[in-house]
Amino acid sequence: MTDSQPENPPLGRDALGKMISLHLDGKLSKEQLSQLQRTLVIDESARDFYVELISIHSQLEQIHKGPVVHSESLNTLIRRPQTPSRMPSFAMMTLPAALLVVICVWITSQIPDPPVEKPVEIQAVVPKIVDYRVTVADTHEVRFFNQEPLGIGDHLEGDKIYKLDSGQLELLFITGVKASITAPATFAITGENELNLSAGILMAKVTTSKGKGFTVRTPGGPIRDLGTLFGVEIDNAGTSGVQVFQGEVVLADSRGETVKLTEGNTMRCAAGKDQWLPEPRLSRKFYSVIQENKQALTPNIILLPDEVQNMFGADEYIGKAYLMYSATSLLDRIPNISGPSKLSQHFSVVYFDETSTEWKFPDNTGLISFTPDATDLLLARIDSRGPDKNSITKEFTYFAGTQENIHGITSGYQSGDIQIIPDRFQGEANPGEYTLEGTYFIRNSE
Repeated sequence: MTDSQPENPPLGRDALGKMISLHLDGKLSKEQLSQLQRTLVIDESARDFYVELISIHSQLEQIHKGPVVHSESLNTLIRRPQTPSRMPSFAMMTLPAALLVVICVWITSQIPDPPVEKPVEIQAVVPKIVDYRVTVADTHEVRFFNQEPLGIGDHLEGDKIYKLDSGQLELLFITGVKASITAPATFAITGENELNLSAGILMAKVTTSKGKGFTVRTPGGPIRDLGTLFGVEIDNAGTSGVQVFQGEVVLADSRGETVKLTEGNTMRCAAGKDQWLPEPRLSRKFYSVIQENKQALTPNIILLPDEVQNMFGADEYIGKAYLMYSATSLLDRIPNISGPSKLSQHFSVVYFDETSTEWKFPDNTGLISFTPDATDLLLARIDSRGPDKNSITKEFTYFAGTQENIHGITSGYQSGDIQIIPDRFQGEANPGEYTLEGTYFIRNSE
């Protein structure tokens, strides 16, 4: 019978220490465990070494459970006094190396695995569309710059800049405020009861309690409504202007100072300046826009023509006269009136003859009878008084805020800035004649 190599030879020096360490951590396979057991059975020095490592492992576990692992404790374990051993000299020589391997492997096993980094989910940020419930109420030849068209019933996005290239847009706010914007205009809806206007023409009508406080932010400062009808004009340079047609508004400038603007008055803040200052009127373009568009906000507004409004009067007359507006041209109603190129076509001073109960127009030859029209409107009364024809004084009573009927002609209007200048004609002094100044008046609702 011949000698043969064992099927599983005993473990060598370094392999024994590593195998015991894996065994203590419960990481041996069945095959490795069988090999370790065979080595311990046939090698007494390996068994002593195994017992020694189990003891060291146990003490390391106790130290690890304490608050701090001190290097002195580890050194004590490694340098502890050695008891006599039956291990052969080769095992004694390799013990320190094997211990170092076991300790390193054990310490490494106690370091927690780094956390597994979860992939970061990248979510697309979808901008939230703000809806202040501002609705398009009407449009007139509207065209925007590089933007989709808006139709009646559409809602405008909040805080979005709109550039209106042409036409007119009528808006209805949830508070009941109605506003119209005329191109070219740049604006943004900045709240349920406010907007920012950086260019263009705007008319706003506030008739509800919720709408009170409606604010238009302009380059000159915010305009806050107190329940009214007002217009705003901002030119390309950034000059801001506002006129109140009814009620009043509060203006604030860049210094934080405020001023109240009442019915019939106008103020302007020049571009780059920080103060609102009184102005006689806004630009002619502003009034032309209102007249041409005939928008729902101001269907009853009547604008004075751009030309000087000259009117004849009865010379040396003492008594009552009236300022009348005629929707039909006076040249059509009184064909033979003298000086037609100089006279206003829609405004005239008229007289009522108590004796004949007739209304009469004056011209340079006398008084001409006429039949009142349903659209005629008396705007003011002129009382001429004096001891004689050479010392006549005139007093004017405007019918703003009234509504009556005087000898078959309706009198009164909502508001306006019209003003009668006596004894003046074509810019020169002329006793007995009149000039009408101003920009508008608003008829009473039917």
